[in-house]
Amino acid sequence: MKYEFIEVAIDDGIATLSLNRPPLNIMHIAMLEEMNTALLGLRDHPELKVLLIRGNGRAFSAGVDVNDYTAERRSRALHVFHRVFETMRLLDIIAVGAVDGIAFGGGFELALMCNLIVASDSARFALPEITAGTFPPLACVVLPRAGPRRKAMEWILTGEEILVSDLERFGLLNRVFKHTEFDAGVSEFVGKLTSKSGPVLNLAKQAQIESYYAGYEAALFKAENVYLAKLTQLEDFEEGVNSFLEKREPKWKNA
Repeated sequence: MKYEFIEVAIDDGIATLSLNRPPLNIMHIAMLEEMNTALLGLRDHPELKVLLIRGNGRAFSAGVDVNDYTAERRSRALHVFHRVFETMRLLDIIAVGAVDGIAFGGGFELALMCNLIVASDSARFALPEITAGTFPPLACVVLPRAGPRRKAMEWILTGEEILVSDLERFGLLNRVFKHTEFDAGVSEFVGKLTSKSGPVLNLAKQAQIESYYAGYEAALFKAENVYLAKLTQLEDFEEGVNSFLEKREPKWKNA
């Protein structure tokens, strides 16, 4: 199947899903719908062991399209965004996020939802939503579980860029490769997985997720409910979205 905003290739037990919306692979509703369709289609390939997610060009993904978070579309956008992650979570293969370039906001969340993350030493990570009067619901659920809780709080509340070395030090990254050696490093790392039994890989993943992420659905539901029922009612939420779209500094009302 041919897609407009992503590319999918299947070879030797590996499905590679490449984000392909230049220049920054910003994810909008149509792109996320394509991603979900492609991920669901992987269920027809029982030979797959690994799902490799990466970005074409100079970015993994700079996040979600803020144009989709206006009043008439935000519920739909959030639903489609989270449905991609739920589909990923239920796949019987190992998801590897390969980050070379920018992974901001929803792009960082996409990487976080992978079972493993590898990055180049020139990759850039951040959760800048707070500067636009919002917060990343999925990262609020996943990041404190994947790394130190207080660092997760800091990264989400400040919106500052996070050093690759810090993410590696705190256990958020499995490997960091030199930018010039990234493709070779990713290939070698994925090869360590595909050399193993596919069913055993899947069961080992399931055992860890079911024990460690107990209560995931309830936790994500609560975070999403706070987002839709409370955050989006704030004047500062609207100001954050509008100032971003108008390319100006926000004027917070703290209300």
